[in-house]
Parts: sequence; structure tokens; C-alpha cells
Amino acid sequence: MKFWIVSAFLFITSGCASTPTFQSKDNLTAYQSNQAINLSDDVVYKVKKGMVTWFFGVQQGTYIPKYQDDTGYYYEGSGHSACMGTQGKTGGCTDKLIGGIWRSKTAPNDFRMYYLDGSSENESPNIQGYALTLNKYVIETKSEEFSTKIGGSF
Repeated sequence: MKFWIVSAFLFITSGCASTPTFQSKDNLTAYQSNQAINLSDDVVYKVKKGMVTWFFGVQQGTYIPKYQDDTGYYYEGSGHSACMGTQGKTGGCTDKLIGGIWRSKTAPNDFRMYYLDGSSENESPNIQGYALTLNKYVIETKSEEFSTKIGGSF
């Protein structure tokens, strides 16, 4: 019996390892650099969170350095340049958000997608937009695939 309880608990919490981090805009300071990130193609990756497959990414275009905090640099695209979605009827990125690319200060080859929670272009119901994270910058979980593709464009 204990085996099944522990197994069920581990199965249910397996998505918790992919918890993003959140940052209030009040904790960000302006950042300027001549280094922009230019993408000739969209960069989208999949993350399994619990029993749901999520898609995160950024659209082709130029991402300019805009903010920094203690952990990294925020390169923002124009308009709704970040995207996310779940593997449902359509799959892939189905929602566009304000956001861009975050780069770690301690691991310069660690690039992640970030977005401003609640900034959906089409107010889709699959946007997280919870009261505690609304209008905060959400740095998604690490993806080697995403970091490799972005690092080649930096």
C-alpha cells in the first residue's frame, strides 16, 4: 500500500521540477548593451509538466537588451514576440505574449524564454495569469535545445 501511495505522489508531483521563476518589474533595472540577439527563425521547444506537454518559444526577429536583475539579462522582442501553448487540438504555440529571451549572468550559455504574465494578445484561457503572478516576468524552465539555438544567434 505504501508503495502505491508513494508512487502516486511522485507521479503527481513530477511536473513540479519544471516550475518557472517569477520576477517583479520593480526588481529590474535598465540594461543597455550593443549585443542584440537576431533570430532568422522561430525557436520553439516542448516541456512536459506533469501530464501536460507545453510549448514555449520566441518568434523570429531582433531581441534587444532591456532589463537586468541579480540573476540575468532580459532581451525583449517587439510586440507579442514570445509564445506558449499546450498540446491540445492544435498543439504548438497558440498564444502570443510580450516577452523575449533571458540570459543567465552565472552561466552565459543558459538562455530561457520569458514573458510578462497576463500580456496575452488574445486572452486565451490557457495563459497562466494567476493573481500572484499577474504582471510579473515569468522565466521558464531551462531547455538545452532552446539554449543551443539561441546561443548560436548571439
